[in-house]
Amino acid sequence: MSATYEYSSLLVSSHAPFRRKDPKKKIACENHILSDQQSVKHINKYTMKLSGLALVAAVAAGNYGANAFAFTGSNAVRTMSPTTSAVCSAEESSTALMGRRRKGKKRVWGKVDFKEQATVGGYNPDITESEVRSLFSLWNDALATGDSKIVANRYANTAILLPTVSDVPRTDFDSIKDYFDSFLLKKPQGEILEGEIRIGDGWCQDAGIYEFTMGATGDKVKARYTYVYVYENGQWKIAHHHSSIMPEGIDVAKPITEGEVRGLFQLWNAALDTGDSATVANRYAKAGVLLPTVSDIPRTDYDSIKDYFDSFLLKKPQGEILESNVIVGTNWCQDAGIYEFTMGATGDKVKGRYSFIYMLEDGQWKIAHHHSSVMPEAQLAASSAAKSSTPAPIADDE
Repeated sequence: MSATYEYSSLLVSSHAPFRRKDPKKKIACENHILSDQQSVKHINKYTMKLSGLALVAAVAAGNYGANAFAFTGSNAVRTMSPTTSAVCSAEESSTALMGRRRKGKKRVWGKVDFKEQATVGGYNPDITESEVRSLFSLWNDALATGDSKIVANRYANTAILLPTVSDVPRTDFDSIKDYFDSFLLKKPQGEILEGEIRIGDGWCQDAGIYEFTMGATGDKVKARYTYVYVYENGQWKIAHHHSSIMPEGIDVAKPITEGEVRGLFQLWNAALDTGDSATVANRYAKAGVLLPTVSDIPRTDYDSIKDYFDSFLLKKPQGEILESNVIVGTNWCQDAGIYEFTMGATGDKVKGRYSFIYMLEDGQWKIAHHHSSVMPEAQLAASSAAKSSTPAPIADDE
């Protein structure tokens, strides 16, 4: 059986619905299906008629008359336009008649195709850099409403949000709304400080640094941002939003052992040994707090801490830890227990309770908090004894 005969049969059978709709153009197809023994000349007579039918069928199928076929022998000529033509096989021609995927239309499995998503609505709209920047204002205005649904609606159907203060990627409306349920309690309003804009075919990007003012507290927070926008259902929407804190403001964790924590006390003790109150005060952090043993006044800055040691160092104290309990955290550590001082000026020994909290500041471990107190049981016993030895007042009649 020839290729021409096979293809003619294919056209007749594949367009049967059309023949039923327009019986006058059947061209007696069922009555002229040729047998294997009929001549090629006879085949060509009817396939020429069928090529006209194929043109009408192609238009009806939505191919806009782009594919019409005529056959000579075993080859088929496809007319693309009045001025161009190409030779193709019967199998290829059949594929064209059955519907060819439009150019630029990609099938995407398991990921977002920005070009396909951007053409929803029928065209790729033009956008200027200033219009791209104004898309941030739409999002910022949505924040100002305090309504998490309105904010979440600024994101595309298949958007991804990597938020500033959550480890969880948000990949759908509900999870994006959930993030803003919490974030909007801070009453944030953003401002772009610097940004770079890129514009593509149906998409655009804005990336840089923004700053938020939290209306609930007055705090200001800088962060880095990336927005990728796509055109979806007649609007520019956020397809991707990545926000992150400024990394240089993050202290990299510095490991410290328990032995090294106890060694920090020795640095402080050595500073006492110098007799220089400025050297001792420099062992404290910039915002350090000292609650001293023999003063009721909290010391919360360099000058007040130095003032305390101006007096205390006159006793020539040297300390020794008797009991210690160490806790190590991320860029902080704590040492708490009991220490004893020997006063070089008098030879007296005094026990006290202590708490040191150290923090990493400018690459050094400094005292952020120092609380020192006398041993309370001895104080309470002395106070109780003093009360019992006090004579009772004499009554008037005595």
